[in-house]
Amino acid sequence: MPNAEPSRPSILLIAGDVSGDVHIAALARALLANDPNRTVHALGGRRVKEVIADSPGGRFVGDTTNCSAIGIYSAIRIYFRCRKLGSALHRFIRTHRVDLAILCDWGGFNGRALKALHALGIPTLYYFPPRSWERQGSPGLGIAPYVTRVATPFQWSAERLQNAGAQAEWVGHPSLEKLSTLEDRDALRQRLEVGPNDTLVALLPGSRRSEIRVMASRMAEAVSRVNGQNGKHPMHVIAVVPRELAAEARSHLPASIRIVSDCAMDVLLASDAAIVKTGTATLEAALVGTPQVAVYDASMIGRLEWCLLWAWRRIPFIAMPNIILQREAVPELIGLKCAPGKIATALTRVLHNEAAREEMLRDYSLIRKALGSELSVTPTERTAQIVEEMLIEVAATVEADPIQRRRTHNLQVEPATGIAV
Repeated sequence: MPNAEPSRPSILLIAGDVSGDVHIAALARALLANDPNRTVHALGGRRVKEVIADSPGGRFVGDTTNCSAIGIYSAIRIYFRCRKLGSALHRFIRTHRVDLAILCDWGGFNGRALKALHALGIPTLYYFPPRSWERQGSPGLGIAPYVTRVATPFQWSAERLQNAGAQAEWVGHPSLEKLSTLEDRDALRQRLEVGPNDTLVALLPGSRRSEIRVMASRMAEAVSRVNGQNGKHPMHVIAVVPRELAAEARSHLPASIRIVSDCAMDVLLASDAAIVKTGTATLEAALVGTPQVAVYDASMIGRLEWCLLWAWRRIPFIAMPNIILQREAVPELIGLKCAPGKIATALTRVLHNEAAREEMLRDYSLIRKALGSELSVTPTERTAQIVEEMLIEVAATVEADPIQRRRTHNLQVEPATGIAV
């Protein structure tokens, strides 16, 4: 039977990129721990798919692996696949009872899905709203008329959305939760076969195939240059990539560099320094206290797109630690500056300049606070509480008007298709 049992809450989760899949899977685990009998469906990646396998009646609507993009060119390449996923989602919400939908990041796709869900009268929670890192202007505020509630990782994001009319709450950043699960640093280094006097450098070239193709070889060349100057102590290098992209990474990295998956914060904690593609991983490095060099570049087409669409806006920073503090907390090498020689120079400084390392670590403490380290409830726990509050409201609404949900499902809306950006 396609619909959930009448007494069993039915929740739909939607996430596109790797970090969104990680966060929404953690939330799904919390929701099922609260009530193992509820039905949880998902459009997402392998992590949330594994979680909803334990949900009675849960359906995996579609696989969004490798369906995120940065920029127009890369979005065009995945357009038809995302359109197909959008059609599958549209069919699902038209033929299955959904009491609540939870969207995570993936703004280009979820922005369109949000409007379709709103048209059907399905309550929505946006966890990690799009462009939540923005501090001013209108970007990211377009969800306000359509979303029921918002759980956002940044305090300023909550304030901006509240001013736009949304019921938004600062819950903190879920990467904080991983800290309590990490092993002791010495134990991690021993498990990674790194001696107490050896140097370990972590490489995090990205979570998208296009990023790995551009960044992996440059990172490898940079550490090769630094290794030649490292003296008598061996330098170990470990790259961390999503499991599904390990083969791609292997084709761009020398055999001397180990490749591991699904353990970024473990490797970062064990490392003496890291070269990190801008994104969530820069926050993870800050949380565990690993000095880093943040880097980013794109293909020639991507560079051209940047020059035409973005460079004129004079964006001061794109590395999250720098965006949070609104100044340079970590070295940021972007575009033409993202060259092996420049990366090697910056890496040498964060490895061997004690004053630079100590200053970065002081900034990291400010970043942890901005991510919600002093909040009384963890981000996932608070977001799960918001879901429970919303489900109570849904139950009360259905009790007051038991045929309302059937009415809304008779509405005609356009398919929730879109491009993930």
